Amino acid sequence: MALPRWRAMLVNLALAFASLGVCFLLIEALARVIESRRVAEVQRVVKAGGAAIRFHPVLGWEKAPGTTLRVQRSEFDVVMHTNSRGLRGPELEYACPKDTRRVLVIGDSFAAGYYVNDDQTLAAVLERRLSAATCGPVQVLNGGTIAYSTDQEYLFYKIEGQRYEPRVVVLMFYYNDLLYNIRAAGPQGEPKPYFEEDAGKLALLNVPLAPPAPGSGGRVGEDVEHVSPWRGSLALRQLGVRTTDSAPRLNRWLAALGLVPPAAPTPNPELWVYGPGAEVPAMWRTTTALLRALRDEAATHDARLIVLYVPVRFEVNDAVWDLTRERYKLGRHWRREKVFERLEAACTELGVPLIDPRRALRAAETSSRPAYYTRDVHWTDVGNELAAVAVEPAVRAALECPGAASAGP
Repeated sequence: MALPRWRAMLVNLALAFASLGVCFLLIEALARVIESRRVAEVQRVVKAGGAAIRFHPVLGWEKAPGTTLRVQRSEFDVVMHTNSRGLRGPELEYACPKDTRRVLVIGDSFAAGYYVNDDQTLAAVLERRLSAATCGPVQVLNGGTIAYSTDQEYLFYKIEGQRYEPRVVVLMFYYNDLLYNIRAAGPQGEPKPYFEEDAGKLALLNVPLAPPAPGSGGRVGEDVEHVSPWRGSLALRQLGVRTTDSAPRLNRWLAALGLVPPAAPTPNPELWVYGPGAEVPAMWRTTTALLRALRDEAATHDARLIVLYVPVRFEVNDAVWDLTRERYKLGRHWRREKVFERLEAACTELGVPLIDPRRALRAAETSSRPAYYTRDVHWTDVGNELAAVAVEPAVRAALECPGAASAGP
């Protein structure tokens, strides 16, 4: 005997809700399995590779020597090595070999290149290109360290980098250097040195640093990033993470329903340099003074400074910029060209060549081989190669390679 119409509807609704419930439980179970495997893998890699970063009383932290580390993310799986002196790459003595010239690349994670294999970093690509040209024997040293800002890069050159006798120093400049150049803590809150600027003069503060307490956990690049559930659900947390940048309107709608955590309503302080932030003038004063100090320090060692601009992805990808503006509801005072324009003015004033790879990176972002990862903020192997191609002419000119054009500011 057929069920009454209303009862059949209730049964169908119950079955539908039950099916949805089972689907959600399966999704949640899958999310927890994936998360547990990710954490276990990171812990295993860190334990096997040893500490990739160690404490330094002046720099705050530095790459540990003699390590092999596998770095796994959703978009890449790479292996990186450091030599006995802590540089990424082959073994090197401080003294430059006879008839060989050296180039030192310094910067943050874009320079260190932990997101690509050893032979795909900008330093490695640049060395191959220079060696294949008319420059004779050239070694390009990778002095990059994750989460460094310009102040630490300047100190690294004074303490360690100049000992390798480079003829050219390539400083890779990223927008968040500006904020951390005036702060006593790095991106993860780790203590670091900083300089106070007064009438163009710099005073080093916050050194020597106290070593971390035993058992206090890893430092930059070592911590396992645990994902906390939202309303008891890892799946909902991940949904919030995925939609925050890629679909800000959907994210706000889901947050209004309580299904995902609300996204930060205002930009990260790192982004203030693209807008009307009150601290921005102080950031630029200190940064300009640091660039001047690095230029002069390099000159005392018969080296030439070149600055390579590293744009954040939204500077070369219109869709990402539109999503960023939508997420934070940025007004007309926010411009993605601000950082480059101000850096260009500073480098012109200092007589330091500034290399702009934005056009090539922008073209790659509209191709089938993008220059940036989608979730990770860094360059793909394509981005590293394009940046190396962009800076190569200026390096060749500074090395006075045959046929090289003059390297002006």
